[in-house]
Amino acid sequence: MTENKSLITLMLLLSLAMLYGCDMNDPMIKEMETAYATVPKKNEDTLDEKTEKRNEAVSRAVQKYFPPGMRAEEAFKRLQQMKEQGFEVREYRRDGARIWPDGAFKPYPNDEIRRNIQRRYPNNVSGYNAKKDYGTIISLLATKHVSISFRVVDGGGVISEVKGDIGASGI
Repeated sequence: MTENKSLITLMLLLSLAMLYGCDMNDPMIKEMETAYATVPKKNEDTLDEKTEKRNEAVSRAVQKYFPPGMRAEEAFKRLQQMKEQGFEVREYRRDGARIWPDGAFKPYPNDEIRRNIQRRYPNNVSGYNAKKDYGTIISLLATKHVSISFRVVDGGGVISEVKGDIGASGI
């Protein structure tokens, strides 16, 4: 019982911090934070259901900027802008990963990671992920972070499966 109260208190604090603690001027991140914080909550929803609803809302906010079907060239221009704003951008393929756009592809360090990635990325699919730590909450006790990811089918030229994630981690 005490553990559930602590978890609920932590989620409430993180939600409030997300809504009021933004020190990032990026409109996409602001929309992600607002989507996260304003998802209607029903008392009968389980924690997993609430989390899933928040994740869906955040992903919808990202899809305004990276809509499924967007030409890959346009998505790459936005990724380049994000990289210039301090985002770490990586490309993942079935056989390895690299820091995007000019890093060398490196094979995955062990079989477990390689199998895990291969389940997510079939042949001829590239995944892109941009992430950034962008603020602190309550005097450095936690760091806010954001992640945007999408896939491109090689030769298809358009993005698909766009997802966004926003959260905090710390002590």
